[in-house]
Amino acid sequence: MREYGVISLATGTRYVQYWKDLINSFQLSNVDFSNITFYILTDNLSQCETFAKEMGIYLKGYQIPSYGWPEATLLRYREILKIKQDATENILIYLDADMLVQSNFLKTLSPISWINGIALVSHPGYWRPTRQKALLYYLKTPMQVLKDLFLIIRIGGLGSWERKNTSTAFVPRKLRRNYVCGGTWMGLRASFFAMVDECASAVDLDLERGFIAKWHDESHLNKWKSEHVVEVLSPSYCFDPTYKNLFGERELIRAVRK
Repeated sequence: MREYGVISLATGTRYVQYWKDLINSFQLSNVDFSNITFYILTDNLSQCETFAKEMGIYLKGYQIPSYGWPEATLLRYREILKIKQDATENILIYLDADMLVQSNFLKTLSPISWINGIALVSHPGYWRPTRQKALLYYLKTPMQVLKDLFLIIRIGGLGSWERKNTSTAFVPRKLRRNYVCGGTWMGLRASFFAMVDECASAVDLDLERGFIAKWHDESHLNKWKSEHVVEVLSPSYCFDPTYKNLFGERELIRAVRK
């Protein structure tokens, strides 16, 4: 049985191509395909299956509607639950289709040490270095000190938190700490699907009330995190080379700028 399951959603020609580029980046980074099941939820299943055969990867594909925006991101938790019965891998990793693997990141993971079986990733835009690196960063970008202080004073912490209490994704001010990204997250199988199920239910409840959270699935992920103790990985797993705050951090997975 394969150890890892890598899950992505791709609807529309553009995102199917992003997903193909993601798979290519695994190969270019010398990741061993033999230990991975790739899961794709897409509106163009036949094209993805043909590509998988060409690449020699083990793929489990699922046809889903051609979602527009923001449904394509907002409804991902509900769609991911469709694979629950088929996903038997010990470690499940969600990756946005528009990511590129830069190094064999699987070798850097320590699932046995993940707190409560979940590992989320610090958002690259809101993560800040510590100690000497923090001093160097703020000396090089003095205006950022004022911006960060303003955001902390105004809303309680760095991040793009849902601040409307009409949403199930609302995070109280005192819990707005260490904002995580929606593009990369992972966990041990049981913990992974427990989290996905809770987030899917929260999204559904918002939609029943006619409300969409500020940053869709990412808002609900941060709400879930605010109520649970989990492992939080560095932004190396969702790296953006244009962010000056990431200097000195290792680039493992890159978020594609569109």
